Amino acid sequence: MNIFSGSDKKRKEGVEDDAGSDSGSAVLMEGNDFSRNDILICATHGKLYAIHKRDGTRLWRAKYPTGAYGGIVSLFVTDTDKLLAGAQGKTACVDLMTGETAWINKMPGFGVEEVSIVTTPSRFLSPQKHPNDASQDELPPPDYHDAGAHEKPVVIASSRGKVMGIDIDTGETLWTYKCPGGGFNIPVAIVEPPSLENGRPHQLVYVGSGKWVYCLKTNTGDVVWSVKVSNSRFGYGYMTLATPWSSRLAAEAYSSFSQNPSAQTRDRIRQQERST
Repeated sequence: MNIFSGSDKKRKEGVEDDAGSDSGSAVLMEGNDFSRNDILICATHGKLYAIHKRDGTRLWRAKYPTGAYGGIVSLFVTDTDKLLAGAQGKTACVDLMTGETAWINKMPGFGVEEVSIVTTPSRFLSPQKHPNDASQDELPPPDYHDAGAHEKPVVIASSRGKVMGIDIDTGETLWTYKCPGGGFNIPVAIVEPPSLENGRPHQLVYVGSGKWVYCLKTNTGDVVWSVKVSNSRFGYGYMTLATPWSSRLAAEAYSSFSQNPSAQTRDRIRQQERST
């Protein structure tokens, strides 16, 4: 039965359904034809929701697989219909179309705080050349086109001064990196289109934590370089990152950690609560 048939009463009943005890399995509402482009994912109060972008109709609901208990849940949708969700020191993968859990990585040693999560692309983009007759001042931002298959994406999950690479298909840990000098801050990570090394794509992830920035190889976690960017003794230990590429993408989906650091804000409040 589709509880969202158009009336406000039924929509209200659908919302009130959350107040009761629902199972951890996904609840798929029948009678809805939708594609991946119709889905808006929401996470609040320890649950995941998929609603239709056209009218807000709920498509499915699921509890966070390991229990978020009202914590902040970070979200990332891959281009292979996987929904990655991170919360309280754990990362999970669920089916974008049904909400059913595919795998859970409990991230041992990462604590029980917020998780920053991204993945490398399954296909990479290359800039298209602009006409030679255009002046430098008149050049628009570059257009990007699909340049072919890339290696299997790697999930990059970060929390409490550590970064983890996770196999996107199995949820197994590929590598773990403890950010030297990063303390217990929530790291933020961004990826760029891969460069070519020895004729094959070379994917990197840039991570910021505290006063340090690190460049890592995504398939192994090996450090390419690291640098301390600040010697300041004052201020909060949070960092945000941006590149022209990441900012261009964020312009259409303005909800990443670097633009809306809600988890960092909650962590600061938690520290203040502990000190009182």
